[in-house]
Amino acid sequence: MTVNKVILLVIDGMDTVNLTLANAPAMSGIHGKTAVGVAHTEIIGAGAVLTPIAHAMMGTGSPDVIATRPGFENEGKCYNYYGEVVETVGDVARDADLSRVAVGKNEAAIVLGGTRNLTSSRLELDGIDPSDEKEMTREILDLFYQMEKGILVATYGGVDYTGHHKNVSGLIQAVEKADEIVGVLLKEADLQQTLVIIAADHGTNPITGRHNTAPTPLCLMDSTIAGRVNLGVVHNIEIATTIAGALGLKVPQRAVGRDLGELVQRLLAGEQVSLDYQLELERQLDAFFRKQPLRHEAKRDR
Repeated sequence: MTVNKVILLVIDGMDTVNLTLANAPAMSGIHGKTAVGVAHTEIIGAGAVLTPIAHAMMGTGSPDVIATRPGFENEGKCYNYYGEVVETVGDVARDADLSRVAVGKNEAAIVLGGTRNLTSSRLELDGIDPSDEKEMTREILDLFYQMEKGILVATYGGVDYTGHHKNVSGLIQAVEKADEIVGVLLKEADLQQTLVIIAADHGTNPITGRHNTAPTPLCLMDSTIAGRVNLGVVHNIEIATTIAGALGLKVPQRAVGRDLGELVQRLLAGEQVSLDYQLELERQLDAFFRKQPLRHEAKRDR
């Protein structure tokens, strides 16, 4: 199914353990329209879970990618390890004259190719508190209503913030507040014309106060999804391909992984589909890396 709008809500720091601790009926699929998978959150080749790189992978669909948090002196573009700019789903949307909107934590802009690639934003740079669920909901809806066609990426920071401060009860409340945002989005968005994707960049352990590589939830919601559809194990790297497929866009140049929306429709049609994402992803990654020159063989002007 092709839609006019995609909302990607990234809940910073929410792993499957954090979600299980809280009451999150909207994300858990009680509304009856959820395709849910468990996402690997490892950052391929980075050696650590870093929020900007996680967002870059969601936007490019590429494992060969790095990014720096957007700020007043850095726009948050995605680069490969040779310093070349990597195409994001936001760049593809720009070429198709679709809106690119970012809300909340500055990292949301990375998914769409950087702050200069946005048509509108309500980020920390603009004075937004990304941990205030009411402010986040208000700003998301305001920009969503203004957007005729395009992509809105929002990054909510409450779960990550409370996790870093070792506040277990606060983290549980933050997950529930994130779920309230999702509930409002599902009520206000026309799911016949909108795909809602809920994801997380990594987990944040409220006991240690540090990021972790625990699995994270990934949910897809639109009007074609009836009941709870099990996507098995997925990877956040597949988000870019999924967004492109939903909007009928070309896939970003370096993107690998599956179109999860297409996978949902095949499962709903009763097809016998392998949910072992690792076989397909490893095949694509093997082909991807075989095309890459070794670093010592790269051109000196890169």
